[in-house]
Amino acid sequence: MAMQCTRTIVCGLWMLLAAGPLAAQQGPTPPDGVVDMATVQVTGEQPGPGLWKVTAPQGHVMWILGIVSPLPAGVEWRPDEVERTIAGVDHVLGEPGFKVDPQVGLLKGLTLLPLARRTARDPQGRTLQQVLSAPTYARWLQLKQMYLGTDRSVEKERPLVASGRLYQAFLKRNGLRDGKQVDKALQRLYKVRGLQPEVLKVTLKIDDARATLKELQVTEVDDRACFERTLDTVEFQAPVLRERANAWALGDVAALRRLSGSTMAQTCREVLQDSAFVRRRGWSDLPEQVRQRWLQGVDRALQQHAATFATVPVSLLLGEGYLQALQQRGYVVEAPPE
Repeated sequence: MAMQCTRTIVCGLWMLLAAGPLAAQQGPTPPDGVVDMATVQVTGEQPGPGLWKVTAPQGHVMWILGIVSPLPAGVEWRPDEVERTIAGVDHVLGEPGFKVDPQVGLLKGLTLLPLARRTARDPQGRTLQQVLSAPTYARWLQLKQMYLGTDRSVEKERPLVASGRLYQAFLKRNGLRDGKQVDKALQRLYKVRGLQPEVLKVTLKIDDARATLKELQVTEVDDRACFERTLDTVEFQAPVLRERANAWALGDVAALRRLSGSTMAQTCREVLQDSAFVRRRGWSDLPEQVRQRWLQGVDRALQQHAATFATVPVSLLLGEGYLQALQQRGYVVEAPPE
């Protein structure tokens, strides 16, 4: 979900709401902060996890594929079980989340690109060295040299944006990539069956893109805690991320359950939820809005369709209680074999 400023006029908004570390679904930080760096990376064709089965009182069912990102770069997903399941459903639910709707055309969007890029900079024109504490900046310099080299432009960016760039470089260096291959495989399967996923993402309406970007440009966000949590992840968490990615590739549900926490993403999300920009727009409870929109979609699907297929991030299924919420609504939830 991390995006480049040259590809969208709402780059600044995405960077403050969803890019970089927010887009990741991390495992928990070990209590002592020390991990074994010798985790072996899974490669080749792998089945991925089994499917959760949700049954409504009238007998209608929904099959859920838990997804994760990042995944091992050398793994090719073999969706045999998913292909068989999709062949037997009559409805598909898109995954929970949110999207930005700026309502602008291509030409106007191009004119807004310079302004969008400026939203990634510190509102007061400060550098990272001026914003961060001396110990944190020293850690940053060491990790920046390791993953970003001598890039000086990142020094002028907000901590949240800079840490996002560091995190993406860290994933690439550690043989991890986003989960686009899974999405592409699913889209092919949907097309074969003539299925179009129902969009359940919450839409964040922006009536005036230029005014919004100008407001973002001067908006202060105390994102130092998010920055430090990202440094922790980059410095200590590579084996944990690889273990979680391997667990998904191998279908190890027990390991996924153990590694479903999201400490870095939670810290960064809380920082943004507390910002004046987000509060003014009523987005402070965005995670709950996303959750409720998805649950309402599930209710409709299980009422109207005999068999539904859905994809949900494992961090939401296991780490943020989406499965428990389904049980509380009276559905029977069966986990895949562990």
